[in-house]
Amino acid sequence: MAQKPEIVRTKNEATGIRVVSQYVTEFWECGWQSIDQINDKGIDGLIIMRKGGKDIGIDINVQVKCGINYISSQSKEEFRISISNDLLGHIEYWKKQLLPTILVFVVPQIPVRDIHGNIMHEIKLDKNNIPQKKIMWKESRINSQAYWLDIKDENAFDKDYKTIIKIDKKNRFGEHSKGGFLKLIEPYLSTVTFQKIILNSENSKLLYSENLREDSRKFYKEWKLTNKGHFSCKALKNKNIIISRTGWNHITNKSRGKDRRNISLKLLGAGKQIIEEVEKYFLLQQIDKGDFIEQKLGLRGIVKTKYDGEKVIQVVILRRFNKSTNYNKYWFYSIHHRQ
Repeated sequence: MAQKPEIVRTKNEATGIRVVSQYVTEFWECGWQSIDQINDKGIDGLIIMRKGGKDIGIDINVQVKCGINYISSQSKEEFRISISNDLLGHIEYWKKQLLPTILVFVVPQIPVRDIHGNIMHEIKLDKNNIPQKKIMWKESRINSQAYWLDIKDENAFDKDYKTIIKIDKKNRFGEHSKGGFLKLIEPYLSTVTFQKIILNSENSKLLYSENLREDSRKFYKEWKLTNKGHFSCKALKNKNIIISRTGWNHITNKSRGKDRRNISLKLLGAGKQIIEEVEKYFLLQQIDKGDFIEQKLGLRGIVKTKYDGEKVIQVVILRRFNKSTNYNKYWFYSIHHRQ
């Protein structure tokens, strides 16, 4: 009996993430961080690249697709997979990512073969009721095969059919794929450097606080009162970064989880100093609503602490402006580890 589509979809999602995370953590000895579905806009997780157990400093965005239903056609050399309308919405999002971004295609089935070892086929009707010769498959989740491609490569997309992605079968994703990914991040290692921030005594206090909630609330209140809640940002060449409840409410939101909230609270002093000293910013996200635009801007610095060693810290600034008026405001929004 054929399984219900929703059951197959759920199993495929679980298989895809399992296959990727298993190779990354067990065989590559790197880190894997899943992204909650509610925050998934075309990226299912991050590979945290490591060598010798140490973070390299460059993560890799990963979109996972699993199941033979994605296969539009295939040859000995490549799969051509169709992601229909999903693809159209994701392409521009993938291109905007500062980090390398890949797609991993997982096949949780194997072809059915006859007694002579030949692949068996069946005739199925396509959407236009035209008979098509299709490979017969059987489920084999334990032995799932996986393939990957650089989703930022323009050659990955079919020029005539924009919803088709071409995946070379030579690009196997597995136990011995780490070398290919180290090559993938080489250009990023040579171009992405972050400024080192030496925290002063005042801004490092929260890192070692034994009463974090109370101490961080006091720190934020005093920061908010400085210069009537307006702060200078070197990277943005702006003296009016607003310190308000916008940042506090985001950082302390219960949906972020206790560990993430506590990390952000400990890093508030580091965030203050990063805003003062870092000279470069990154565009993380932009939402256009006609003349009104909302952006999230990232400021990144390397901060060394007694317990964590060197970590890349990211401050997020929220900007809202209107192209047809003089409205243009910036708020401190968040802070977190990038690794």
